[in-house]
Amino acid sequence: MDFDDDYEEEFDEEFDEDFDESLDEDIDEPSSKSPTKDLRTKTPEHKISSEGKKISVFFLSTIGPGEKKQKLLVNTRNLIIDIKQTVANLFALDPSDFHISSGGVTMDENNQLKDYDVNDGDDILLIPASVAGRILRKI
Repeated sequence: MDFDDDYEEEFDEEFDEDFDESLDEDIDEPSSKSPTKDLRTKTPEHKISSEGKKISVFFLSTIGPGEKKQKLLVNTRNLIIDIKQTVANLFALDPSDFHISSGGVTMDENNQLKDYDVNDGDDILLIPASVAGRILRKI
């Protein structure tokens, strides 16, 4: 016998010793108990209607040097404040530094995109936040 045969024979013996247990299961007859009616699920009873749809829009920023444009797929049910945060990340801006506007209307952060007349392929502008009207006084 050579080394491989000795090793294989030794391995087979160890394998047989390790798995010398019986795998036969005692299967009982099905229980006559009926399932309880207190089944809880994480799925809501009524399906929540998602009125929103996904549209592609272009965000155009003139804040900082040069004009930048980014395409983004958004759900029309998203809140403006959430969209604004995502756009701020895309353009490396602070959300408080700009407002977003479409069709000459500045969007309120607490509204959903569907509250505005924004369609697939439309441009949404980033407008710098104004500090006009603030009076700075030297102390």
